[in-house]
Amino acid sequence: MKLRTKIVLFIITISLLALASTYVISQEIFLDRFTELDQEALEGRMSDIIQTYESELRGMNETMLNYSAWDETYDYVSSRTSGDLQNPYILSNYDEGTFQSNRFDLMALINGSGSPVYSGLYDYSGKTIAPVTPEIVSLFGDIREQLDHLTRPEDRFAGLVILHDGPMLITLQPVLHNDMTGPVAGMAVAGRKLDDTEISRLGALSPSGITVEKASGDLLKESQGQNIWVSYLPDNRLEGHAVIYDLFGNPGIVISIEQPRHIYEVGEKAMANFTLFFVISTLGICVLSLLFVKRTILSRMAALVRGIRSIGKSRDLSIRLDIRRRDELSEVEVEFNRMISSLESAQEELHRQAMVDPLTQLPNRAFFFETLNRIIQKAELQGRQIVLLFIDLDHFKAVNDTWGHDFGDAVLKQIADRLAGAVGPDDLVSRLGGDEFTILLSRFSGTEDIQARIAKIQQVLAEPHTLNGQLFHSTASIGVSIYPQNGEDAELLVKAADLAMFQVKENGRNNIFRYSERLEEAFSRKKVIGRQLRSAVDNGELEMHYQPILSASKLDIVKVEALLRWKNPTFGPVSPAEFIPLAEAGGSILGIGNWVLRKVCADLRSFRDQGIRLKAAVNISGLQLMQPGLPEQLKEALADNGLTADSLELEITETMLMSDESIITSLANLRSMGFSISLDDFGTGFSSLSYLRTFPVDIIKIDRSFVSGIQPGASDDTLVRAIIELSHNLGLRVVSEGVELKEQFDLLCNLGSDELQGYFISRPLPAPSLVDYIMSYASAAPTRE
Repeated sequence: MKLRTKIVLFIITISLLALASTYVISQEIFLDRFTELDQEALEGRMSDIIQTYESELRGMNETMLNYSAWDETYDYVSSRTSGDLQNPYILSNYDEGTFQSNRFDLMALINGSGSPVYSGLYDYSGKTIAPVTPEIVSLFGDIREQLDHLTRPEDRFAGLVILHDGPMLITLQPVLHNDMTGPVAGMAVAGRKLDDTEISRLGALSPSGITVEKASGDLLKESQGQNIWVSYLPDNRLEGHAVIYDLFGNPGIVISIEQPRHIYEVGEKAMANFTLFFVISTLGICVLSLLFVKRTILSRMAALVRGIRSIGKSRDLSIRLDIRRRDELSEVEVEFNRMISSLESAQEELHRQAMVDPLTQLPNRAFFFETLNRIIQKAELQGRQIVLLFIDLDHFKAVNDTWGHDFGDAVLKQIADRLAGAVGPDDLVSRLGGDEFTILLSRFSGTEDIQARIAKIQQVLAEPHTLNGQLFHSTASIGVSIYPQNGEDAELLVKAADLAMFQVKENGRNNIFRYSERLEEAFSRKKVIGRQLRSAVDNGELEMHYQPILSASKLDIVKVEALLRWKNPTFGPVSPAEFIPLAEAGGSILGIGNWVLRKVCADLRSFRDQGIRLKAAVNISGLQLMQPGLPEQLKEALADNGLTADSLELEITETMLMSDESIITSLANLRSMGFSISLDDFGTGFSSLSYLRTFPVDIIKIDRSFVSGIQPGASDDTLVRAIIELSHNLGLRVVSEGVELKEQFDLLCNLGSDELQGYFISRPLPAPSLVDYIMSYASAAPTRE
């Protein structure tokens, strides 16, 4: 069969199928749906009317609650056995205004024995209150017999009753005290006739209004047990019905609405117009398609063959064709596939060279990102997770600098081989560059499987390397991210794993860390704080607080510790434990440290001018100690304020003391200038008392972690006692930090601590508050003695 014939038959067949489908859909689906929409709209309108009816009942309930839950009503009902129309309570509360304002036709009060102590029917035409009819009195009896459980404060009823002159909405409330407590004294009744006015209120949502009739057997039979139903009328009209039950649970009235089938009529016209348009359009498309095939496709066939041959010669492999039938296109397909066969081997070689790392023969960065994007697309369709490991070798630059790049390349090859052997066949190990590797775990059975495979990867990374007779150990920092929780594309996923790896670097290396949003927030916060720290001094955001240090022997404040505070413009007060490390890492600690020294000296000068002579302990960072200009900064700060070196005590940490030999030399030089050297947070680092005799230290400060747990006879008590005694034997003074309780204060005094510091004595205070505190403390000295 010729291609021309196939195309013509295909177009005609598709056109006929489209016409048939359009007709079936319009007749069997859309028109039926339009009918359903008409019915749903009418049922919704009936539901709205029922809700309006229920809203009327709730309004009557709420209004009647003002009369039933009232001490005056309670006293009147509980004290009466019969009605008294001249009673002041009745005259002031049940007049014509009460009926008119609440739109009530009936109001009554019934005592606990069932006798009406007040009842009245309001005549809106004559504007008079008349006694209730015998029918109403009989209704009260029916209510008491059938609803005799209206004896609790929570018992309330509202509904419909059918009277001779028409239905009435009625509400029953127990008579209670103001605070809604009983016992129930009786019953308060209010009624509103369902007359034309009320019916128009219920039917406000219906343009054609509503009709109300008493529930009959024929209507109820037509409902088939439903409260809301729709019946079809001639001339494309619908009638909706809703049954409303009376107060005693029996069918009371049926509310009906009649309306035309608007949606069906409009839809029927629209479908007829659409069908006509579709038929005309389909016929036009058929004619145009046949002309197009004849004049363009067949005449261009020879040119298409020549073009594909040209593509084959240019080695363009972006197109694929399958040979399926013997027709006019078979020659084109044969020539194109012949081109692909001739260039297939060249393509594979070029792809391998572009996607493989030449050193380790692992997939390179380009191949990794291409594969990751493809796997993410599959994972999204299949709804599964992907785990990405970002691996960075620790201190690898030192390996290249120490052993040479040939040695480093050999290590990288060994690590690449080990990683490739530690993963499964569906996983991907890549080298991004330098000492960075990635591992893509795309198939796993669960969390335990992931943990086991990561543990295996850590194990092979920890194995030693033997190269040229040398045994070499390496470690790695690993960041983990999971798709889709930590990123929905390759760039975000790699960024998250890289960020987690960087967290490992910051926390000592040789570990693994999983990315979290809190980690992203923490890094963003660090960036902002680090940037704002550079201008904190110039913007006047820093402030010094001082915590008093007490002499244990004299109970006098002899010294203060200077503590830096920062009110960040973005985050508010920031803890020194957070911003000091960032200042040290970013280099801004040098400027901040110089500002602190000058500020403390200026405050000491101010204290002395006010008659307060104090010594200040100032924390010094390792970067400051390694700066050759620190002694000159100290001299200048002291000289500008007329102070001497014995006014300052320089505090350092154990870790800082053990980190660099040059720091010990710097401390010895400062000590020779007259400054006291204090070893802060003693017991938390790596030094010991045996080293203290060789270090240039005058004072040790026992860390608060030892002080917080001391009590007589406890192990911390023994440890603190040993530190104090050995320190004294070495000629060192001892300051105990973190004293928060009187028992700790007394015990440390007895153990021989020279000085005490903590919240029990005082919190850190700004300079003005410190002056007030010291003045107050000095004035209370005779009392302490």
